[in-house]
Amino acid sequence: MAPRIRRPLIASLLALAFLRVASAQSTLQPPLVKLLHDIKAADSDQLAVSEEDGRFLRVMAASGGAKRALEIGGASGYSAIWIGLGLRQTGGHLTTIEFDVARARTAADNIRRAGLADVVTVVPGDAFKEVPRLAGDFDFVFLDAWKRDYKRYFDMIVPRLAPRGLLLAHNVVNKQAEMRNFLEAIQNNPSLFTTIVTPSGEGMSVSYKLQFTIHK
Repeated sequence: MAPRIRRPLIASLLALAFLRVASAQSTLQPPLVKLLHDIKAADSDQLAVSEEDGRFLRVMAASGGAKRALEIGGASGYSAIWIGLGLRQTGGHLTTIEFDVARARTAADNIRRAGLADVVTVVPGDAFKEVPRLAGDFDFVFLDAWKRDYKRYFDMIVPRLAPRGLLLAHNVVNKQAEMRNFLEAIQNNPSLFTTIVTPSGEGMSVSYKLQFTIHK
């Protein structure tokens, strides 16, 4: 069993993230602020992340230098816009997968209106079918889909997460009862460093893929 190890690198990234979040608002143009507000206002099913979590995703994508990102559970594109804003700084690209075809169309339109159509690609469909069709590895993955499927997503994604890549998952605090097998997996997998943060009350897990596995 791998020993419990301090996580200096991921702690530094998280500290940097929170330092930058405070001033993030000033970098957004008014039309984009309005668009983000309108997406949240129309989110009657409450599928989108909170604004605080969105800002956190943006900073983590940018500060981690992500180039090839994946989102599972795109909803109406709110979180994809925040991630895309981070990737604009790194020259990266996000593929976001949304099961519901109507929501996927809405997400694509919102992303276009945000000026991120060249950074974010929306794929409608079942992630368990669509992800295997994508070539290569990922260095940034965000899970925000059906919570009881998180462990299945974990098993599919971690082998394709590049060394030094980040796996983030939403609702790990307020819906932890629905994903206990996933939480156990991210905490005990010897190839990952994991911490849980709460930019909002919903909770976000952040797992860092090691370059090599540390054993006793």
